Amino acid sequence: MFTAVLFDCDGVLVDSEALSLRALYRSAEQLGLSLTTQQIDERFTGHSWPDALSLLQEIYGRPIPNLDEFVADNRQYSERLMRTELKAMPGVVQVLENMTLPYAVVTNSEADDLEVKLEVTGLARFFPPKLRFDTQTMGVSKPDPAIYVRSAESMSLDIKKCLVIEDSFPGLTAATEAGATVWAYRPQVSEQQLAEFGVPHRFYHWSDFSLDS
Repeated sequence: MFTAVLFDCDGVLVDSEALSLRALYRSAEQLGLSLTTQQIDERFTGHSWPDALSLLQEIYGRPIPNLDEFVADNRQYSERLMRTELKAMPGVVQVLENMTLPYAVVTNSEADDLEVKLEVTGLARFFPPKLRFDTQTMGVSKPDPAIYVRSAESMSLDIKKCLVIEDSFPGLTAATEAGATVWAYRPQVSEQQLAEFGVPHRFYHWSDFSLDS
């Protein structure tokens, strides 16, 4: 049925969303912004770091002071969280060990961030560099569907014959607009939005994942 499986990373392979949002919440506090954790979750989940920074500055309403230091502080804190607390999603190792189709990871993480996430969680062995398609390397980020189209082309695949596993609004937008079949894992969107995306299948535990679904 499918020729390959393309996995999102954050919130799909690794349980990193909450850690990234903690780092963003801390950065928002440093700017004196009174955003709740729920607001941070709703506005930033699934976005690339450059897009998240642009959103944060838009909310701030003026240029962020000492921007380089601000960015460096966020990245250092985020990496510290990833290196000390990040875990692979329960059951995903077994799924990857039993994969019979070609697969890859397509992510809004930048190259260095992806490297940390895969190494810390022990997933790097499943995703050598040729199977990693990050926003920095691909030159485009979700919700732009080009990131999925280009990733598939790099593997000599037709994206319309690929299965994509996504969870966030930007990711679901990119994958569906690229023409892939999309399944939602622990979706961060409403049932109505999933219906609008035309997602035929959703699951909440990797033990429920089956290419026969």
